[in-house]
Amino acid sequence: MSDLSDTSAVSVRGLGKRYDIGATGGALYDRLSSTVTRRGAAGGELDKMWALKDVSFDVPVGQVLGVLGRNGSGKSTLMKILARVTVPTEGYAATRGRVGAMLQVGTGFHPELSGRDNILLSGMILGMTRAEIAAVQDEIIDFAEIGRYLDAPVKHYSSGMYLRLAFSVSAHLAADILLIDEVLAVGDVGFQRKCQTRIRESVALGRTVLLVSHTMESVRALCDSSIVLDKGALCFSGRVDDGIAFYLQEIVPAAKVSAG
Repeated sequence: MSDLSDTSAVSVRGLGKRYDIGATGGALYDRLSSTVTRRGAAGGELDKMWALKDVSFDVPVGQVLGVLGRNGSGKSTLMKILARVTVPTEGYAATRGRVGAMLQVGTGFHPELSGRDNILLSGMILGMTRAEIAAVQDEIIDFAEIGRYLDAPVKHYSSGMYLRLAFSVSAHLAADILLIDEVLAVGDVGFQRKCQTRIRESVALGRTVLLVSHTMESVRALCDSSIVLDKGALCFSGRVDDGIAFYLQEIVPAAKVSAG
């Protein structure tokens, strides 16, 4: 894997991810698929789909990158690779420091553990000590606003409670890079604004953020730059206003035509 430049928090080069249609997914399969040929039920080779192909970009330290694209464009696959949830088929994605990922509501939480225990677990996964976690635990709890439910197993939480705790954990623990995938659209307007404020505070502290969102207002308000993915390919990289314009003028109309 190539080294990062002095100014980059994320460096992606020639990144590609291929899935074999019909095969059972997962991290173990991802590792085996590059060396083992899988066969379909009829004995033939499985169809192959490139979720990402030859994607390259950099994100400077302390910047917010908006990742735009319609459903199925490869956005979530990119975030999973950066979070080390899955491995690329080709190319590489290098990151600087600890990575905190909020890929979907409740990702990384153990359903049988309480909210309090999951705060501790999330911090330990990031390599934090118990003392480091304890120093921010009250802030996490206050931000999440889940009160008396903190000591209940998270499997009993509503999606809104999951969202509050998951975002609070991701935003307050010692991550140098935050990966946020379309979760800001789940909460109410007040909590969305609260999350946006926290993201700005995190960036002011030198953290780097990659934000996947279909809400252009959030992208425009929070992001310094943007990339646009379509059918697994990078088709735009540049200023956030230009990226939004490209997405709305080139990608969205094309999606409506193909759907029609």
